[in-house]
Amino acid sequence: MVRSVYLYAVMLVTLIMMIGGSVAAIMNVSDYFVPSPYYESYSCYANQHKYNVEEGLAEKMTAEELQTQYERALEDHNEWQRTHAANSIFKSLAWILIPLPVFLVAWKRIRLPNAQRNK
Repeated sequence: MVRSVYLYAVMLVTLIMMIGGSVAAIMNVSDYFVPSPYYESYSCYANQHKYNVEEGLAEKMTAEELQTQYERALEDHNEWQRTHAANSIFKSLAWILIPLPVFLVAWKRIRLPNAQRNK
């Protein structure tokens, strides 16, 4: 009796871990293919650069150089989002793959005595 309760508890905990890992993996896959947007507009980016030039923190740039730098910042943001999502996908898969063998062993041990009783 105690053994069965223990095995069912182990199965419940590992199943919850695998469900949580599955949900996180799906969310991270969606983040990989549709990264969160870059919220700073070009006008805000240009105003910040203008302020930095006035404060002596940056050198003056042409509009084309500033536009190129802004587009590079957008690309860098998207690349960082994808890299972070890919890293998180592997972490989420660990929450699925590590508890899976424990769940299967507990399931097999519960089924084994039941199969012997039915014979």
